[in-house]
Amino acid sequence: MNLSSVRDLGTKRIPALEANGIITDWDLLLNLPRKYEDLRKATRIMDIRKKDKDTLVAVVGHIVQAKKNNSGTALTVKISDESGIIGITFYQPKYFYFWINKLKIGSRWVVIGNRKEDESYGLQMNRKEIIKIKENEEYVGSIEPIYTITEAMDKSGVTNNLLNKIYKELFEDLSKLSLRLSPNENICPQDLLSYLKLNPMLYNLKKVHCPQTMEEIYDAQKELKILNILPFCLRKVRRRRLLINSGISRKLDLQKIDFTREKLPFTLTDGQDHVLEQLINGLESNWQYHALLQGDVGSGKTVVAMLAMIGICGAGGQAACMVPTDILAKQHFSSMQKIFENSGLRLALLTGSISSVERREVLAGLISGEINAVVGTHSLFSKDVEFDNLSFVIIDEQHRFGVNQREALIAKGNKPELLVMSATPIPRSLAMTFYGDLEILLLREKPPGRLPVKTELKGKMSREGMKDYLYQQSLIDNRCYWVVSRVQEDELGEAASVNDIYKELKSFKEDWKIAVVHGQMPEAERDANLNAFANGDVSLLVCTTVVEVGVNVPEANLMVIEKPESFGLAQLHQLRGRVGRGNIKAFCILLCEEDNNSDTYKRLLNFSKTNDGFEIAELDLQNRGAGNLEGSQQSKAWILRYFDWVHDLPLIEKIIGIANDILDNKANFSPDVQQKVQNWYNDKKFENIEDGIH
Repeated sequence: MNLSSVRDLGTKRIPALEANGIITDWDLLLNLPRKYEDLRKATRIMDIRKKDKDTLVAVVGHIVQAKKNNSGTALTVKISDESGIIGITFYQPKYFYFWINKLKIGSRWVVIGNRKEDESYGLQMNRKEIIKIKENEEYVGSIEPIYTITEAMDKSGVTNNLLNKIYKELFEDLSKLSLRLSPNENICPQDLLSYLKLNPMLYNLKKVHCPQTMEEIYDAQKELKILNILPFCLRKVRRRRLLINSGISRKLDLQKIDFTREKLPFTLTDGQDHVLEQLINGLESNWQYHALLQGDVGSGKTVVAMLAMIGICGAGGQAACMVPTDILAKQHFSSMQKIFENSGLRLALLTGSISSVERREVLAGLISGEINAVVGTHSLFSKDVEFDNLSFVIIDEQHRFGVNQREALIAKGNKPELLVMSATPIPRSLAMTFYGDLEILLLREKPPGRLPVKTELKGKMSREGMKDYLYQQSLIDNRCYWVVSRVQEDELGEAASVNDIYKELKSFKEDWKIAVVHGQMPEAERDANLNAFANGDVSLLVCTTVVEVGVNVPEANLMVIEKPESFGLAQLHQLRGRVGRGNIKAFCILLCEEDNNSDTYKRLLNFSKTNDGFEIAELDLQNRGAGNLEGSQQSKAWILRYFDWVHDLPLIEKIIGIANDILDNKANFSPDVQQKVQNWYNDKKFENIEDGIH
């Protein structure tokens, strides 16, 4: 069945659907309602004020007035029930005569629509539908599915009413529909459905498109979610089992770890000690150890990873730490190099910016084993990079790399252990699903003496006073980041650029020591400006999000973020983590539009009330959805179609249990089921999803 064979979809409507991703018959069926309006009971007029403006209601009442306005451009109708009166306005003059004849005073009608406030007419309803009923007739409503309608769809005539009509016709006879549909590789075999006590997909799709009760909607949605994400969970559970059944038994040099820890200029927190112990136990296990270390900004993940690297290298293995930017690679290298030397080990740096002579020396040292560990960027998985005994791979800021990049580095060793690190905490529901093949390590505690950063929302009226405050602070060596979202000028004038802010601040105080940093400037100039800021030669850094990771200036305790509405909460938290890295109270100022009632303002206000990255990750998930987290939107992940990642955590736990149960009993299933499970393992679409997640 193709779209052109569906009644009411013609040459004008199909292109609009295709532009919205509805291309095949299955795309049409899987275009699920975004919400439902329960119109089975009529709403009293006095209760309409309590409803949201976008909530549909049904009102049953009698016509008490129907007349045109003085200019003849509008027909005002008033309808009443026992609780009050509400107005409805008609705006098409050519139909006025028809309606005036129909809407007789005292006649009884059902009006379906949503409320609006009108200065001239008071409480009104936007009429969606109006139906005449008999005086003693009982109103019997229905549950109306509400679909996403794009502007192009609306212009072509694809309305909510049309979609409801199409789905009712398609699902009238399931057996006939199943014969018309094209083959679908994602359909679960009947044997497996019976084992799981689940209904077929078409049955559940009928319940969500043509519901009779809210209960059957919930039940069908739950089953669709299980069938939707089960293949992905099976893949993750199987990968975890393969890791457990493979690997090389390794021993770490625990004496070197203890020696290095004692020489550190600080004491590890209890959280760091606990995670290090977990990491050592995993690395010394008999199975191939793959773990995800989640730690909030400033929690000290890097030092834990470094101690594990020293343990591996001290026992004869090699370690590679891959980071996304040259800045971060250089920072890690400079902070670790002396510590490695004091432990009798050699650490190297490998980035795209080192000279060809330096590169040849590093490559020779890695393949000979003279270099024990390396910190680098994407250069590490180049084909000419070879190791003598790569035993441990660390991926820092893991969401910046794809699975294929990670696997390319792992392939350079003999079943090396893997630690991926994330400074952006991942909500538990996502961690369990997308990282189900990894051991999850959590580092919540921050080093003692760190004070929480105070975050304030400021509007345009505060700008001049704030600039004066920042200038005065610069005179006592309190340094500040001023973060903007754009390098180039915004043609629409909606967002200031780096140069706009630089000029504004310089014109405010000519002697203000200001520098600019962004990703499009020459690396040497960028590094020079960063060093000048770190050394105190520059007191204010106008920058983009290039400072989000890899910049550590303890003397910087002030941050201004221009147009914070442009950033997600997780990214704002990463940026805010650049200040407050010493023991002085730090401040982060969000320069935003002062609309206290907007959802965006409320989102930023909630952000300002907490410094807990794990709490912020949950807030970001609620506000933006999983499709915007960790790059999964770019992968167009079909597995995200049905899930509410905030509220479906118990269901995710259940699905992971189902996946384990299927693998435990795989031999008892029919050949068809076994082949289907195998196909799910090998499905390329999952690789695309994972590539956007890891």
